[in-house]
Amino acid sequence: MIHRFDCDPPINNINHAYTISQSSLYPPIPNNCVEEDLCGGGPPGYPDCPIKAGYLIKPGQQSICPDLIQVVSFKDTSFPVNSDVLLAFGQAEINSFRANPARYVELENMGYCSTTSCYCGANVPLYFLDGILPSGKQDHLYTTSLDEVMAVNNNPTIYFGTFMGIKCYIWNFNAMSYCGMSCIG
Repeated sequence: MIHRFDCDPPINNINHAYTISQSSLYPPIPNNCVEEDLCGGGPPGYPDCPIKAGYLIKPGQQSICPDLIQVVSFKDTSFPVNSDVLLAFGQAEINSFRANPARYVELENMGYCSTTSCYCGANVPLYFLDGILPSGKQDHLYTTSLDEVMAVNNNPTIYFGTFMGIKCYIWNFNAMSYCGMSCIG
């Protein structure tokens, strides 16, 4: 399951962070991190998002569903006061971040997702906003809620962002149980 954290500066200068297995990197103290779900944080959430979690196929098991793309998390350390955790999707994007290790620190191979809706049962769009917080800090926001995208993107007092579309499709259940089946809602 993808875990989304909201960590507030100035402690570690990260806002949204994402992980599969490294939750200990984002503790409440001293980093002031709170775990959110993938569609708008805590209750009440957004009405279009009954699915609060998203799953990727685990590394090493992607061969059962050919044509998936890899997802890797990186920390952008180019400006310490502007550090940001972002996700790279697909080999070309991953390679572009790996080519600049002085700026991007690789954190975690998170797994694999689909570029096509309903391929291998992946039917949850993972939307992406590239934005700036009121502090001037860059932030990457990934969500499964289009309502959250619209609410955040239309409120420049909390987030001045650009909607970048759907990065890939993820699963609302354990993908290993359903891989290869038709799309299940």
